[in-house]
Amino acid sequence: MEQKNKQAASDREIVRIVEMYSDMLLRIALNRVNSIAEAEDVVQTVFERLIRRRPRFETREHEKAWLIRTAIRICIDEARRARNRTSVPLNEEIAAAYSEESFELLDTVRQLPEKDRDVVYLYYYEEYTTAEIAKLLGERESTTRSRLSRARKKLRAIMEGETNEQISERI
Repeated sequence: MEQKNKQAASDREIVRIVEMYSDMLLRIALNRVNSIAEAEDVVQTVFERLIRRRPRFETREHEKAWLIRTAIRICIDEARRARNRTSVPLNEEIAAAYSEESFELLDTVRQLPEKDRDVVYLYYYEEYTTAEIAKLLGERESTTRSRLSRARKKLRAIMEGETNEQISERI
């Protein structure tokens, strides 16, 4: 009987985590993949790992960090696999998930290299500090601050209509 109670409590905890973090994980995945379907697959894989491994989290922040790191790692793995196959991005699906203004900004952010995208997303959309982002991504805080600074300059240049060559020369 006690085992059933523990399992029920654990199942309720999984449901809570899914309800609490699904949207955030979908946005993180959309920042890295080409379609809503791919992003949903990433989120599903994150939750499959959660169910299979049942990690013990010390705090809600630890829980959130584990989910974000896992989502980013899955996106990286998917990108590696995608290099071996060809596909056409379904930008219409991504557009439907965001307002027009948000989509334009997201489209601009998506022009950044992946690591810059992650830092910008986590800083501005998820409101993490540079110290927290550094810990999440496994890098030094100074590296994160530098990456964020360069990403801001690149975004500004893109929004001003500069080409990638002009941006590379300047930054």
